[in-house]
Amino acid sequence: MKVRSVRKKMKAVAFARAVSREDITEGAESLRLDLADHIAQVIEAMQGEAEALGLAGS
Repeated sequence: MKVRSVRKKMKAVAFARAVSREDITEGAESLRLDLADHIAQVIEAMQGEAEALGLAGS
């Protein structure tokens, strides 16, 4: 998954419906990260734990 794809999908109500977009942006701000950098770090972390998260093969 690419950062650009996540940013685009964040605008869709159905994408990660239970996730607060405000929490995501405030989290990035509190870490003093650009939102794109924050998303990239989360993607990388999730890829490293894909099997444990049930995402292997996705």
